[in-house]
Amino acid sequence: MRESQRRELKLDNLDDVVAEVERLASTTVATTGKHSFPEIVRHLALTNSMMTGRIPAPKPPLIMKLVLPFIRATILKGSVKPGVKLPANAEAAFWPDEKIAIEDAIQMLKESVAYYKQHGPLPVHPIFGKATREQLDRLTCSHAAMHLSFVHPS
Repeated sequence: MRESQRRELKLDNLDDVVAEVERLASTTVATTGKHSFPEIVRHLALTNSMMTGRIPAPKPPLIMKLVLPFIRATILKGSVKPGVKLPANAEAAFWPDEKIAIEDAIQMLKESVAYYKQHGPLPVHPIFGKATREQLDRLTCSHAAMHLSFVHPS
C-alpha cells in the first residue's frame, strides 16, 4: 500500500468512533501514513480531552490565529483534511513520541469520550473559538474518520 492510500470512512457520533476503533483492534491492521494505529487512537483521545478542558491544549501559533478566521467555518462543517504541519510544541502535545499499546490507547479514548458525554466541550474551543456542540461533534467525527481512514484491516 502507498502512504497516501486511505479508505472511505464516515463516522456519525462518538460511539461510532469507539466502535470503529474496537473493530479495527479486533483484527490485524496496517497503516498508510506516518502514524501507527495506537498513535492515531491516542491522538484522537488527546484532542478530544483538550476540547473538554480535561487536559490543556497547546497555544495556537500566530499564523494559525491569523488564518483561522478565514477557514473556521469550513473546518467546523467537518472538512478535516490530512497533511497539516504542526509547530513543534503542538506536534509533541498531539503526537507524543512514547510508544503505547493499542489497549491503553483505546482505554484513553473511551475515558475521553465518557468525559465528553458527561461534561461536554468547553464553551470556547481552544483553537476554533465559540462553536455549538453539534459543530464540535461533527468536527470530532470528521477528524476521527480522517485519521482512521489511514488504518486498513488486513
